[in-house]
Amino acid sequence: MSNWLIDPTTRALSGALDGLALREQAVASNLANIDTPSYQAASVDFESELQAQLAGASDQLSAGSMTPPTDGPSARTGMAQTSAAHLQGLVTPSMTGGASLASQANGSANRVDGNTVSVDTEMTALAETQLKYAAVSRMLTGKLGMLKDAVGGR
Repeated sequence: MSNWLIDPTTRALSGALDGLALREQAVASNLANIDTPSYQAASVDFESELQAQLAGASDQLSAGSMTPPTDGPSARTGMAQTSAAHLQGLVTPSMTGGASLASQANGSANRVDGNTVSVDTEMTALAETQLKYAAVSRMLTGKLGMLKDAVGGR
């Protein structure tokens, strides 16, 4: 695909899918090594890197390419942030250049053999990751559908 077709939203959604796929691989590896002595559970944290990249993309957008409406109902309605926590939890991942596997000891899962994998934790992470992947995939499909409609394809 040409670079001019890939906007920051598409890049973010694509990066989210990559990061979630990497996280699912880590969970699968953890579950596969549940009986391996001294195995340290791996985790993938790509959200912090994505959030930093999105902040940079947001700065670029606010530098002049988008301006708030000055007339009409949208200008009068404005979005109010009534709590500091609002909008903070929305992480739309961008590129996963900073995503990596990290060994993370889970204190509650320590066993005599030194393995730190917890089946409950891993299954919860797997279900959460699959739900997020499905949601991001639907968003990307919708975004690409809009592009298809814009160029007149059906």
